[in-house]
Amino acid sequence: MINHFILFSLLLGVTMASTKNRNDQIIYHLSMPEPHTHYFHVSMELKAVTESTVRLKMPVWTPGSYLVREFSRNVPRVTAFAGDEPLTVEKTSKNEWQVALDGHSDLLVEYRVYAYEQSVRTSFLNDSRGYVNGASVFIYPEGMENEPGELKVRPFNKWHTISTGLEKIPGKRQTYRFANYDILVDSPILIGNHKVLKFTVDGTQHEIALYGEGSVYENKLVDDVQKIVEATRGIFGGFPYDRYVFLFLLLDGARGGLEHLNSTTIQVDRWAFTDEKKYRGFLSTVAHEFFHTWNVKRIRPIALGPFDYTKENYTKDLWIAEGLTSYYDNLILLRSGIIDEKGYFDFLSKDIKNVETFPGRLVQSATEASFDAWIKYYRRNEESPNTQISYYSKGAVVGLLLDLAILEHTAGEKSLDDVFRQLNESHSDDPKKGYTSDEFRQTCESVAGRSLQDVWRHADTTEEVDYGGAFETFGVEFVKGYSEGRSEKTPYYGFETRGDSNPVVKTVFSGTPAYESGVNVNDEIVAVDDVRVSSQSLNDHLERSRIGEAVTLLITREGLMRSLQIVPVGSPPDLINLKKIVEASSEQRQRFEWWLRVPWKE
Repeated sequence: MINHFILFSLLLGVTMASTKNRNDQIIYHLSMPEPHTHYFHVSMELKAVTESTVRLKMPVWTPGSYLVREFSRNVPRVTAFAGDEPLTVEKTSKNEWQVALDGHSDLLVEYRVYAYEQSVRTSFLNDSRGYVNGASVFIYPEGMENEPGELKVRPFNKWHTISTGLEKIPGKRQTYRFANYDILVDSPILIGNHKVLKFTVDGTQHEIALYGEGSVYENKLVDDVQKIVEATRGIFGGFPYDRYVFLFLLLDGARGGLEHLNSTTIQVDRWAFTDEKKYRGFLSTVAHEFFHTWNVKRIRPIALGPFDYTKENYTKDLWIAEGLTSYYDNLILLRSGIIDEKGYFDFLSKDIKNVETFPGRLVQSATEASFDAWIKYYRRNEESPNTQISYYSKGAVVGLLLDLAILEHTAGEKSLDDVFRQLNESHSDDPKKGYTSDEFRQTCESVAGRSLQDVWRHADTTEEVDYGGAFETFGVEFVKGYSEGRSEKTPYYGFETRGDSNPVVKTVFSGTPAYESGVNVNDEIVAVDDVRVSSQSLNDHLERSRIGEAVTLLITREGLMRSLQIVPVGSPPDLINLKKIVEASSEQRQRFEWWLRVPWKE
């Protein structure tokens, strides 16, 4: 049993010296004495409170990931004390507690947080490391969000390394300061025995906190990340931070990243580093999250800061925040020399394919996808391909069209880079200011020197994109094609299956023969034209049929057998290829070099 009076006295004594010349009213203590239980222990010391009650709140979401995640579900109980006297704590809503001070002005709040969800958006603790995403761990007192404070971290006794973007307090062991709650929440923490690699660019320190075993070559990793940092710095002209921390978690089959003010967390498959395609995908994620240091963390839609952590923060501009970042991530790899133009075209083709091969592009616009992110993007189901698009991929397409339009109209004198530089300068004048949709578009048109309505319609509507016309001007051929073994003569049905042995329908695309014939998700396909099939043999049987001739599927649906008749059509293209036009004009070649900043080579 904890003696709360002794603990409170010790905490107060420890902090008095450090706060003598400061006005910190909030001091958090984070410990993990039994990591195998997956519980972080948190105490929060509040001083000189003048109100009779304190309202405590916990975020329901984390910035950068637009979904209400209900973090308070992982907090079993909140208690509070003034010295050794327990205070009354009443839970007043799903994520709020009210503490009656009973005449006291100083109090200690204590709680535990269950952390066992492996993602960059949540927190995780086991016997190998602890990872803290602040929004999922730190409760805050209402009305004190802008107060400065301190965080004291007490690692498990077998762990010796702490990596975070928070500023360490000189002379105080494992203690960090934050200017306000936003900074605390925006500074993830990795605790364990991981490696720390360092490099410097323009005198600014960068750290790579590397957790986990894998096929990583440390020197190459540092070299490639440094190239990404240097190429991105070239766009903005400098760094908005004194130190930056990359938190890389090497885990089985993992992926994903989340941006922060002066750090990022990225999960990656531990064996990706010796697979060229996977490694390039990882570096694309690194470039993406690092570009967010400016686009989102400094240059942001007005709805994304200051945050309301208790509910959704709606914006129609995630296609700018995430989509234009998705346009730049692979462009940065090209500029840094990590990939060549062919590698870049491979990435760009994938972004375009992620838009063009899904019926949802005809239903949902980029601005609609942005606004509905809270209820749709992270809650995809079997119908999502038919009704949704990704604001990442469609935003990247609009970013491409925007960049090409600016380059063409200014004869290569200006580009999308200039838009971001101008917005960055504007932000520097007033860091608390976000942009409205109109302000962003006006900045783009000011740089371009003309109306860009022909670009904006691709953000606001579901109008089809003329890729061929856009690329041809820049000496690039846009060709739809087929993967190996496929052609327009290959029978097409319009559904996809899952399952290692028995094929089960996982997706039915709208407007296809399968959709019109009534094939349902979760139908198990037993036979094709009276021939028993497996997951391995299904496609062979389907492709032996003839276009325009009915095929009979024997399926089980909810335990009952039934037959369906489907008439296949010719397959639509399933590949997108970008390549230089063989007999490009001198003007096309020049525009190509404006865009990609690499010399035209035959």
